[in-house]
Amino acid sequence: MTGAERMRNGIAGKQNGWKLVMALLLCAQVLLVLYYGGQKAGFHEDEFYSYYSTNRTAGLYEPDREWVERDTLRREFVVLEGEGFRYGLVSQVQSWDVHPPFFYFLLHTVCSLFPGVFSKWLGLSVNLAAFVINFFLLAWLTFMVTGKNRTLTVLVSAVNGFNAAVLSGVLFIRMYEWLTLFVLLCACLHVKAVTDAGRSDGARRFTGFYLPLAAVTYLGFLTQYYYIIFLFFMAAGFCAYLLFVEKKPAELFRYGGSCGVALCLAVLSYPASLSHIFRGYRGTGAVSEFMNAANTGERLRFFGGLLNTFVFDGFLWLWLFLIAAMAVFCLVLKRRGRGGNGDRDGIPHILGGIPYFLLLFTVCGYFFTVSKTALLLYETSNRYQLPVYGLCLLLVITALYGLGKWLLCRYGCGKSVKTAGIFLLAAAFLFGDIHGLFKDRVLFLYREGKERLAYARENRKTPAVILYNGSTPYHVWWCADELMEYDRVYFANEDNPEEITDDILCSGKKLIVYAADGEEKEERLRLLLESNPNLSECRLIAKKELWSVYELE
Repeated sequence: MTGAERMRNGIAGKQNGWKLVMALLLCAQVLLVLYYGGQKAGFHEDEFYSYYSTNRTAGLYEPDREWVERDTLRREFVVLEGEGFRYGLVSQVQSWDVHPPFFYFLLHTVCSLFPGVFSKWLGLSVNLAAFVINFFLLAWLTFMVTGKNRTLTVLVSAVNGFNAAVLSGVLFIRMYEWLTLFVLLCACLHVKAVTDAGRSDGARRFTGFYLPLAAVTYLGFLTQYYYIIFLFFMAAGFCAYLLFVEKKPAELFRYGGSCGVALCLAVLSYPASLSHIFRGYRGTGAVSEFMNAANTGERLRFFGGLLNTFVFDGFLWLWLFLIAAMAVFCLVLKRRGRGGNGDRDGIPHILGGIPYFLLLFTVCGYFFTVSKTALLLYETSNRYQLPVYGLCLLLVITALYGLGKWLLCRYGCGKSVKTAGIFLLAAAFLFGDIHGLFKDRVLFLYREGKERLAYARENRKTPAVILYNGSTPYHVWWCADELMEYDRVYFANEDNPEEITDDILCSGKKLIVYAADGEEKEERLRLLLESNPNLSECRLIAKKELWSVYELE
């Protein structure tokens, strides 16, 4: 065997080993998602809306002083036999709300394959598919940004996939995992266009970049309108690159045309998007918050705190300080003549050059804009920044690695010291992930829902009463999974002072009451007790957001 053959075999062996590590890493992360998926025992109110707005039949309503059968409730959250693949209805229902329809098309497709089934796994499977694709997209992006550095690619992929905030995005049955997919695709296409600059003619760039970008933009817009924010900053940075680096102003028209045509086609496909953005309550509310300069500090602290706690385990400010300190130290060394080979070893080169700073500019712009416009919903607001969490990890880890390696090289440190530094970096970030998992930072599990569901199943034959708040009747559906366990449910508006005279409720020996937390709750519970001579005791069984569950005997 010649030396060249041995070298080729060695390279092939390293590549196969790297691919095996990545495959094992993905398998471990998928198993972790499935583990937490099994732990998920309840739903966020928006997740109920995902199923309802995707699969509705006649529409939910809140009657007063009426019984509603179990099947009547259930059919609004499942696809009935013969009613599958009704994408026109899905689009129409979404047009009444404030969201584009692509994610709901996907969820409706899966639900249509399992008619009559209401299960968390239907929604989780949609998100898990996106999670697997996102694994490869982030790995590809890291590989390009870091100059084909396999070590960093493995590290970023590992830290991202085991992160509590990223796992939370998979477990939240909404469109944000798929928004992440199109954000990563958008980033990959732009970075590839930059790294391939000068190696392709206009025709190849058109078919290899502009057409795929148009397709991604079309689908990204129809998944979540926040995609426009990411595209806006990416486009601004890329246009500056075309103008000042490549010096090809004509390319600006081709680039702008591909994005513009895609957005126009998306609006034509879904005309309701314009009213959602410019007249809907979320669109107008977002503009109002963005224009309010007084809230900037508060909102950045809020979302920065979420990023620090859920993604970086409280060490974000330490990492940023180290990056700034090392960058300054590198510049000082260069000025003193210890910088190496001129500009080739400058700070941009260390961090991956133009692709790195293009991502940095885009992520900062997206984070700032979303922080100014998104809803403040405590820890669940992580969903709005989820698309850039993996990119944040990529940027921070790459900066620490690149600057640290540069400094070690300048001081003549050996290979063992550099290897130790890599392991230290990996250990620090993976420890943060593990600590976050043990601190129960994975959201949207609602483990307490398991006991409530078991209680509802055990008492499915018992008359159940829903005392809902007349000003917020839709809050009834926040308990939909439990209500679907009872044979039938009696609806009563708390704002209605009339006495409840239903024969079953007035003669039964036991009642289960779901009471909305309102001013009239105690009075209506008292009337229920007084209307039935068999009842004398009211015990609190469980509490859920805005709801209390009582057992009357």
